[in-house]
Amino acid sequence: MRLIVLTHSLDDPSFRLRWGQLFPMLEGEGIECSAAAIPARGKGSVLAQAADADVTVHHRRLLARRDYAVLRRAAKRLIYDIDDALCYRPLAPHRSRQRERRFFRAVGGADAVFAGNRVLAGITRIANRRVMVVPTTLLPDHYGYEGPKLERFTAVWIGQRSTVPLLDPILPSLRDAGIPLRVIADTAPDGTEFFPWSLEAEARALGEAHVGVMPIPNNPIARGKCGFKLLQYFAAGLPAVASPVGVNRSLAAGGALLARAPSEWVAALTTLRDDAELRDRMGSAAHAFVARRYNAEHLAQRVARLLKT
Repeated sequence: MRLIVLTHSLDDPSFRLRWGQLFPMLEGEGIECSAAAIPARGKGSVLAQAADADVTVHHRRLLARRDYAVLRRAAKRLIYDIDDALCYRPLAPHRSRQRERRFFRAVGGADAVFAGNRVLAGITRIANRRVMVVPTTLLPDHYGYEGPKLERFTAVWIGQRSTVPLLDPILPSLRDAGIPLRVIADTAPDGTEFFPWSLEAEARALGEAHVGVMPIPNNPIARGKCGFKLLQYFAAGLPAVASPVGVNRSLAAGGALLARAPSEWVAALTTLRDDAELRDRMGSAAHAFVARRYNAEHLAQRVARLLKT
């Protein structure tokens, strides 16, 4: 079987985590894997590559009608893969009808949909009944940092420039609790420790900290998130504090405290700061939770079966 994944960018974290890291394991299941980035202009030649594959995965990218028609004609079997509520405009209060049209065109025109969580599955079933929940997973061994912790109790957040503003609501709570914040990204807010992200350094950058944080607003696009930050913290053996939104509610059972109001964030953070035994217990449980339920090596076998069905 030949598989091609057509995506926005081969450097995109979503592609790397949902497909790139699975390729070696899928190859072991007899699936020849390739990927291509869909350019901003001149998309036709890339989309036409679907004709050379048995299965084409259309990953996230929203296409105009004409471009989508090229893809649909070329693809023998087309799977649309999402890990975000792409029908909503990020960080914007108003709807985008063009975005909605492109999203539901991709969903409705696919032979199947892989949705990163149940919320996304519910959205996509409006237009396509053949929807499978395929979570974003990771390789727990990648996060196997075993060195010393930072001397001072420190919270950590990992992300990218576009999502750094999500930290704004909790920064006063961290200051009130006297807890420094390490930000692993390509930029960081004033008053935090900036740790530039790299694949090689992220395990140490996370593992040196004591607790992960994941604040998100309660809105439609946030409710569609797959909670990957929590999984990264858990894989690094960290307990976490997170907003009780979307899949965070269910993932919290792995090793997170949920906090909504500023007072709840302060209470959760100070509890973990002051109780090292609780931190260790939650961190160990969190690592075991990820290794058991969100290990990419386990998921690859299921994905291989779905691709061959």
